[in-house]
Amino acid sequence: MKKKQLLIIIIPLIIFGIFTYNKYIDYKIDKENPIKEYSEKELEDYNKNSTKYYSDDKLALIAQIHVKRILKAPSTAKFPTLFKSKIITTNSKSYSISSFVDSQNSFGAMIRNYYTVELKQNKNGEISLIDIKVSE
Repeated sequence: MKKKQLLIIIIPLIIFGIFTYNKYIDYKIDKENPIKEYSEKELEDYNKNSTKYYSDDKLALIAQIHVKRILKAPSTAKFPTLFKSKIITTNSKSYSISSFVDSQNSFGAMIRNYYTVELKQNKNGEISLIDIKVSE
């Protein structure tokens, strides 16, 4: 009987400890790799004036621009660090970028939306939006 009670107490403590440790590590990573806030104009200028090779970070930034355009409150958008974005090259010139954004909904509550943006590089080297899916 005492062993069951002890297990009932220890198991939730272990789970809570693991959860807390993971949150701490996420916080520490975000603090060590702060996100520089760019204005939409800066991001567009960066996209226009850059070379025709698109790094994973640049593709993630372009995806963030497109996601911001469809949010209810784009000024409240908080994106994770760029390396947390999942980027898949579907063929040599098509990319699928998946990540999340925390922003306010129409009621003012902060919510997390997961998104997938599909981009394609045109023959002239410019990136264009193919599709965008945002969870609500």
